[in-house]
Amino acid sequence: MTAGIGLDDPAADDRALFVPAGPPAPASARVLPSDYGRGPWDHGLLHGGPVVGLAAWAAERLVARSETGPLLCARLTVELLRGVPADELEVAATVAKAGRRATVVDVTVHHDAKLIARATSQWLARSDGWDSDGPPAPARPEVAAVPDDGDFDYPRPGFNCDAAELRYVTGSNEESGPGVIWARLTSPLLAGVTTSPFVALATLADLAAAAGFERGPDDAAFINADITLQLNRYPIGDWIALDARNHRARGSVAFNEAHVYDDRGGFGRILQSLVEAPSAPGAA
Repeated sequence: MTAGIGLDDPAADDRALFVPAGPPAPASARVLPSDYGRGPWDHGLLHGGPVVGLAAWAAERLVARSETGPLLCARLTVELLRGVPADELEVAATVAKAGRRATVVDVTVHHDAKLIARATSQWLARSDGWDSDGPPAPARPEVAAVPDDGDFDYPRPGFNCDAAELRYVTGSNEESGPGVIWARLTSPLLAGVTTSPFVALATLADLAAAAGFERGPDDAAFINADITLQLNRYPIGDWIALDARNHRARGSVAFNEAHVYDDRGGFGRILQSLVEAPSAPGAA
């Protein structure tokens, strides 16, 4: 049986975020999104998380097929160029620079031949010289969060409510200001394919913007235009914690920064550039 990280339910593939739209090529694949990948901005658009996860899967798959040896993704940057429709997508990965100590992989996501997301990733050789853990993680609450009836009309099924389990330590995705959440992926990324710890983390990473959700001075909502993961290892276990806050300056732009933890301790950061959300969610 194949399932996502931490899943032992034989029916997990029925909740997958994507299903294959034909057999994958060595460096590309066509996929169909499911309703479990939908986001709150527009029920016809995907949440950013599944798109980031899809890029991570394509890059990891290509690196695994290469002859560079075991490399770890130290950085993944995904640019969300426009709203991603819940329709057939094509994802393709290419090696921009190959090496046994450092490899760079680029990924593109197209819809109807239009580029809608792109990514670059840096894969580095692992070192056994550092064995210290990062700072300890915040305690994980025992009760799962339920999205409140606030500003967002969450689709059901949809990513926030049905593909991930959230537990708030402080704040919430409806409460303005810094926040700390624990999250675990409860849906596989791709039906019939095991979700790796790296891909699961990438799929959850976009939730950092929700954890640090904050409105602008005119009560405007903000949406992230990109996402960058910087890692020194992969997560251990199903759960990750995101300690997130926004940084902004008057007359300038804002970004979200999150420290990433698992039960072993801190191991990475997430950065997201923020822009005022358009009145039409699919607008550029």
